[in-house]
Amino acid sequence: MPPKPEPTEEPPMDAPTWTPDVREPDPDLLPDELPVPNPDENRDPPKRVLIRNWLSNISSER
Repeated sequence: MPPKPEPTEEPPMDAPTWTPDVREPDPDLLPDELPVPNPDENRDPPKRVLIRNWLSNISSER
């Protein structure tokens, strides 16, 4: 029977959790001075759209 591994003193780390990137506007800036959001940051379509497109491509190939 192989020896049991010795327990470590540190508990196992929790899996990292995803947090949305929410930035509060700087209260010192006027509305016309606020930075323009980068449209490239959120270019990935929702997964349901990708699946729907994939399914429609499969059905059109038949």
